[in-house]
Amino acid sequence: MRTLQREPTLLSELRESYDRLYQGWLGHHRNLEQTERILKLLDVRPGARLLDIACGLGYLAGQAVKRGLAASGIDISAVALRRARQEFPQVDCFVLGDAECLPWPDGYFDYAVNLGGLEHFVDPSKAVREMARVLRPTGRAAVLVPNSHHIRAIYNVYKFGEILSDEQDFERFATRREWERLLSANGLHILSVHKHDTGMARIHKPGRTMFWYLYNIFFRLMGDLIPLNLAYTFIFICQPKTKV
Repeated sequence: MRTLQREPTLLSELRESYDRLYQGWLGHHRNLEQTERILKLLDVRPGARLLDIACGLGYLAGQAVKRGLAASGIDISAVALRRARQEFPQVDCFVLGDAECLPWPDGYFDYAVNLGGLEHFVDPSKAVREMARVLRPTGRAAVLVPNSHHIRAIYNVYKFGEILSDEQDFERFATRREWERLLSANGLHILSVHKHDTGMARIHKPGRTMFWYLYNIFFRLMGDLIPLNLAYTFIFICQPKTKV
């Protein structure tokens, strides 16, 4: 698994990083199109329980409640959770904690979601095992992670000799197969893989605004033609592995 920047070694430094980021640009970032697609891929049912791991500002949990689910969220950032609790009081609970030690019993949730969080955790393998643990045997998980060899990364390596930072302190990138091996080795059976690569990228080099507008138009018109293995992010729909 490849890294762009150093990996976190302590939960405290990860917490400090995200408290700072949520006080800045991350506190203004929402991707409702992405979260709606995730809920659709999971085929969520009213009355079920959903856990959003690394829930951030809580808007996916809020969308789940509107669909009739009992939703909970957990995040390492107190800054993010203060805003989530204010905006989405209808969510069952927002817990301050980390994905590697979930405070719920085995088999408690029907659905678990982790969108763009796994690549930032101190121990991704342990986080996957915890996700599998809290799901019912017939439950479903949705995991969204970045591709190390997406088409934009290939272009940027060609043009600038580097992959552009996502303006986060800790970041991992991997290919589809590498992510699949991580999930499979830690208790999740992959049911399907989907690409998600639409909308304006939020990170770009100064002076390249026109390029990113053209890029956005291109992906809106032609994004379906990009092969799965070159997509910007992957969405894995999973189920806990049957214990023997």
